[in-house]
Order: sequence, then C-alpha cells, then structure tokens
Amino acid sequence: MKQKSLLILICAVAALCVFGCGKRQPVNVQPSKRTIVFVFKEIGIPYANVCARGAKKASEDLGINVDFLGPAKGADVVGQIAIIEAQIARGVDAIVISPNDPNAVKPVVAKAMRRGIKVFTWDSDAPDTERIFYVAAADDVGIGEDIMDRLAKEIGGKGKVGIMSGGQGALNLNQHVEGVLRRMKSYPGIELAKPIVYNNEQPQLAQSVVAGLLQKHPDLAGIACVNSPGPPGAARAVIAAGKAGKVKIWGLSLPSENRKYIKEGVVHGLILWDPAKLTYVTAKLVNDYLDGKKPADGMEIKGVGKLKVHKNGVIIMPGVVITKENVDSFDF
Repeated sequence: MKQKSLLILICAVAALCVFGCGKRQPVNVQPSKRTIVFVFKEIGIPYANVCARGAKKASEDLGINVDFLGPAKGADVVGQIAIIEAQIARGVDAIVISPNDPNAVKPVVAKAMRRGIKVFTWDSDAPDTERIFYVAAADDVGIGEDIMDRLAKEIGGKGKVGIMSGGQGALNLNQHVEGVLRRMKSYPGIELAKPIVYNNEQPQLAQSVVAGLLQKHPDLAGIACVNSPGPPGAARAVIAAGKAGKVKIWGLSLPSENRKYIKEGVVHGLILWDPAKLTYVTAKLVNDYLDGKKPADGMEIKGVGKLKVHKNGVIIMPGVVITKENVDSFDF
C-alpha cells in the first residue's frame, strides 16, 4: 500500500515537472483600447448624425474607441442620465456630454469623476458640475446676438420677432435665447412676439409651434431659431401659411437641412459650425488630456483653425455664416 502511494506521488511530481517546470509559451494579450463615449441630447436627428460622423472619424484617426450615444426622443433628461449611468458601470475612460439639463446631470458627473472616469461637455455645457472642460463652436450668448443682428437687418430694424428654441432645460439653447433677447433691446422698433416657442428637438413640432405663432401674430416680421430643427421647421410653416419670403428666418442649423429653403429665399441665413469637426476636435482634446496634454489658448487644429481657451474651462472653435452665396460649399 505504501509502495502504491509512493508511486502515485512520484507520478504526480513528474507530471508537474512536465507541465509546470517546462518553458512557458508567451501569451499574446492585446491591451484594451481607450474608450471615449459621447452622450448627445438625442440621436437620429440630422445634427446628431453629423456629430456621430465626427466621432467615427476620430475613432479611426486616433486609434481608440469613440462611441456616440443618446436618448431616442428629444430633450429626454431621464433617458440621457440612464445612458451616462450605464457608461459609468461599463468603466469607460471618458464621457463627453451635451446635457439636456445641466443641473440634472450634476450627480452622475460627480459619480463618474469619483470612479476615475473623466467627464467633459461639448455642444452644451454644465458649468456647475465637475466637468473638466467644455468645447463649443461659438460663444453661446454671442451666437444669439449675431442671429438677432442679422435678422434685424433683414427686417429693417422694426416689426415683431418670434423666437424658437429646442429643449427648455438645455443651457446652450437658453444662452442662445438670452443673446437674442439681449440684442433685441438694441432695436427699439423690434418687439418680441410672445411666447417663446420650443420644439424639443423634433422637426414636426418645430413646424407646428411656428404655425401657432403665425396664427397668433399674423403681422410677424421674422423668426430667430436657435436649434437645428428650427429653421427648416419654420420654413415649412411659413410656406404653408403663404408667407414664404415675407417672414424672415435666421437661425442655427445645418446647411443640408436648409439648402433648398435658402436657395428659395425662405430661410435667409444660418450661423453654425461643422458639427462633425466640433465632435472630432473634442475627441482629440479629450484624448490628449487623458495622455496628460492640456489644451492651450491659440492652439491650431488642422482644417479647423485656432482655438480660444478660456480660464473657466471653455474652449471655442471658429464658426461660419451660411447664406445663399456659400451654402453649396458645405457638405454637412
């Protein structure tokens, strides 16, 4: 019995030598790619689709994972927070948010930062959170002022002007509206056509709320639109009301959504930026930050231009004015 036990022990030791003491084969372990996740206000709308294109290009050029997510319906605060929570649980490297409500995202931003996930904002800010920096394509108040200036010139500095925005909680849109109202005070002949209307990022709603505004104010002279579905929605409404060209439209939107209306003189002009470039630049700046390189004032991005970097963590890239003369030069 003892001899049998000894034999078993010797065999076991021999087996260990064969399998454990021999030369180990190297294991080819691929390091996981860095993952940056953009969480937009709503996916599926044209503006978001162009942003997603920029995220895809950044992923290819930077050699990292860049995901583009968002709720399926406009201004969905709860849905957006749920997506951010899922990315925290996933343990991504960075989350970049365009908040539907800057106050609502404050707890999840803090939670992500505690977990070591860096948080940034782009397109719309949440300045009272722990976000590291915010990338914008224009001064959010200033762009509203510019829209009002151009609309005022179009209507000869007098008449009733309506304002259409997207979601009522989005900080960037509220700042655009603030800019329109602030500059409106510079034109004593211009009166606000109340109420300010909201389309919640929905194209059909954009048309219907302007239709209602036209019914309430049949003498409406112009409409200032501060989100992407606004100008084309307003254009459809004034065409249906038989007032194309009579009610002037200026706003913030994509050339591709408005090309036809601009050429027909229904939409008179847009102030915007390339959303794909905005998202691409943001991804690059976030990736650099994760590598220990902070953005610097005056730094130049090829194909974009020089960035302005403010002390409050706001980074601004150059924008463009889109009119009948140059609308065909834009491919977004």
